[in-house]
Amino acid sequence: MISQTQNNLIDLDLVDQVMQHIPAVTWPSVINAIVTNIVDNMPSTVVEKLTGSIDNFDRAEQILLDYYSTTVDNKELIVDAFKIMGPENTVYLLDSLQLNKLEETLNKSIDGAPCSLDPK
Repeated sequence: MISQTQNNLIDLDLVDQVMQHIPAVTWPSVINAIVTNIVDNMPSTVVEKLTGSIDNFDRAEQILLDYYSTTVDNKELIVDAFKIMGPENTVYLLDSLQLNKLEETLNKSIDGAPCSLDPK
């Protein structure tokens, strides 16, 4: 039988490995994707505790985006994602973002080249 303590252990070496593969310029996209995924799978009782309403998922997302964008470091986001979504789902989500391609696009945009993400 696995004790509750053992069940909640997070492989911090894996967290560090994952973080090494996330380009710095892509962190806003990573934060947004993880928060969106967490809120999409959040029970309404948790949404209610967070927002005061059982169906205010938009507000729950904004609260978490504000928290993870300004209050904590990026490692805590990955640790929390591992705890909530599990390591496999977190890595799969990050892989689906194609962060290397996003990094190239964002760097081109920063350098002044046209970007498909540019609203113009």
